[in-house]
Amino acid sequence: LLFFFFFFKQKTAYEILSGLVGSEMCIRDRVSTQSTWGLMQDKVLNKDTIGKNVKNAEYAIRGYIVQRADEITEQMAKGQKMPFKKLLYCNIGNPLSLGQPTYTFDREVVACCMNPILLDSPSISVDAKDRAKTLLKSVDYPHGLGAYTSSPGLKVVRESIKRYIEERDGYPCDINNLFLANGASDAVQTIFTVLLTDPKDGILIPIPQYPLYSALISLLNGTPVPYYLNESKGWALDMEDLSANYKKAQDLGIKVKAIVVINPGNPTGQVMSKKNLEDIAKFCYEHKIIILADEVYQKNIYGSTPFVSMKKVIHDLGAPWNTCELVSFHSTSKGFLGECGLRGGYMELDNIDPYAQGQILKLRTITLCPNTVGQLTAELMTNPPKEGVNTPACVELYKKETELIYGGLKKRSKLLTEKLNTIPGIKANELEGAMYSFPSVFLTESAIKAAKAKGIAPDALYCCEALEETGIVMVPGSGFKQREGTFHFRITNLIFQTEEFDVALDAFKEFNKKFFAKYPQLIGLTLHNCNCLLYTSDAADEGLGVDLGGRR
Repeated sequence: LLFFFFFFKQKTAYEILSGLVGSEMCIRDRVSTQSTWGLMQDKVLNKDTIGKNVKNAEYAIRGYIVQRADEITEQMAKGQKMPFKKLLYCNIGNPLSLGQPTYTFDREVVACCMNPILLDSPSISVDAKDRAKTLLKSVDYPHGLGAYTSSPGLKVVRESIKRYIEERDGYPCDINNLFLANGASDAVQTIFTVLLTDPKDGILIPIPQYPLYSALISLLNGTPVPYYLNESKGWALDMEDLSANYKKAQDLGIKVKAIVVINPGNPTGQVMSKKNLEDIAKFCYEHKIIILADEVYQKNIYGSTPFVSMKKVIHDLGAPWNTCELVSFHSTSKGFLGECGLRGGYMELDNIDPYAQGQILKLRTITLCPNTVGQLTAELMTNPPKEGVNTPACVELYKKETELIYGGLKKRSKLLTEKLNTIPGIKANELEGAMYSFPSVFLTESAIKAAKAKGIAPDALYCCEALEETGIVMVPGSGFKQREGTFHFRITNLIFQTEEFDVALDAFKEFNKKFFAKYPQLIGLTLHNCNCLLYTSDAADEGLGVDLGGRR
């Protein structure tokens, strides 16, 4: 990457991408001397020797647009002028980087556990000291939590998670079924490694999907089996589509072993109904498919549909569906904590074969243990201050900090949906949960042709030009997979200062107007009942639109 950026420091995002498309990364064509390339070819690890599965794995969230954004940051630091004052990284769910505050209690507890001398500090609350002492006493580490723990994670942490799950779902949780991890992604990789043993092993993944899943399937040489969410019904599950794609995979000789269920949705921002989840459970019981429940956004609920865990769903259904094999994932990176960099998370196994569970434990022992700061954060996420346990002052402060964070997220989720739906050429579903909107952008034929000429996806062109004009970093829908002929982008609701977010969305609306003036011509009948308007070449300069049957 350093080699790459040395030569293309001044390139725009889509110019960079243009050089990366095709069957190979076309760096060679950009280098002025063959001798430099020859030196690279002499390396043991090079384009020809690196693993094919690694080259096939893609992760759009930190892809070329983010690389260009990082370049812009460096250029602005050196005094180069841009059409905007600062970059807004709306591409990733990284709340603290966008201004979200942390919990006072949590940070004090972690600080004391890592540096016990702070237990004598008058600046640390009594409640935080008491929690830290309890945690430290359970492991008997005199100098703080810097030593290895057991491979599944600290027992005291898993006990707190056990209580949290039991209170949430009303069903027992066995502490031996809990494995702490360096974020949910780490736990997902463990399960995929156990599941995928052959190129014909398949995993059902929702489309649009979080790119972690397709990347890991490529890395582990399995086969992704897509099932499409229904955008016209608020990204709801379509059981007919799921069944059809399952049968199609079977006809191709693919053994479907598991299904990924992301609830609340990423990138789509929907909260799945209990009926949808029950349908999945019954389908998986019938076809002997393991359910992989990605539930990291379970606290990020903004609409009227409540979050229901997949564990509660299968046990509420009763026999025989309560015997479904299930692995559930949770993370400290999302919810209201947003502690992405501390890398805390866990998975719970339910109805998993004891031998298989033993192999999962063996796999976890290879990496010794999850990091201890992440383990502490998982304990704090699942065991926050409570009335009757902590002092009124501690409980009140925690509630106040929660209201500030949650209130802002909810307000901005509504603002984002409303603002996007006033922009010609864009249609957004309600942001019910998680941290993202995934609106459709109805691109013109001239924009599609321009993207094709540059060798990039049409929505990638849109996001690249939005970055250059507004400083807003987004992810093109093509990075999440999408139905053929549709285009989207993902944008977060995480800019903590709502006023700043509002101004940014106004700038985005102005960019959109310029974009459609630059790339005129309606696509016409391929607009999929978009219920929105687009600029024509004649109307763009006047800021007028063409009514497409819904909104003016």
